[in-house]
Amino acid sequence: MNRLVKISLLGFFFALCGASILATHFARERTPPPATRDLFSLVNHQLSDLRAADFDSAYRHAATGVQQKFSRSQFELMIRRDFSPMTEAEHVEFGAVRVAGAAALVQVFLTAPDGMVRGFLYSFTAEPDGWKIDGVQPLGPQPVRRLPGLRL
Repeated sequence: MNRLVKISLLGFFFALCGASILATHFARERTPPPATRDLFSLVNHQLSDLRAADFDSAYRHAATGVQQKFSRSQFELMIRRDFSPMTEAEHVEFGAVRVAGAAALVQVFLTAPDGMVRGFLYSFTAEPDGWKIDGVQPLGPQPVRRLPGLRL
């Protein structure tokens, strides 16, 4: 191959990479932000499924990346082992919500039957069929006893 052909191929490759970066950027920018209530509803539906031990339905709320990483049975084992407070929660409260393009974060506080409150940070991702739960992480030291005071 002569030098001109090599330079042309290299230039074409860089142009293709640049075009894909721009396309990805604009696709993420076009993702409409979710209504906060939609994210809350998604969390409530999954928690309801977990309390009813309906792991099939709970698994459907998980993002594609989670479903590729964990099989349905691995998902159930992980929930039972690492996130058992979610299967027992009697009350759910929501904290801060942050949306950035095709990603969102929501603080979720679960109250167990013994009155202990545990906080979690839910991450969401926009997928073609709607927003899905991408991950859950515990917030801070766990658990925290409910503080007395006025509840609205």
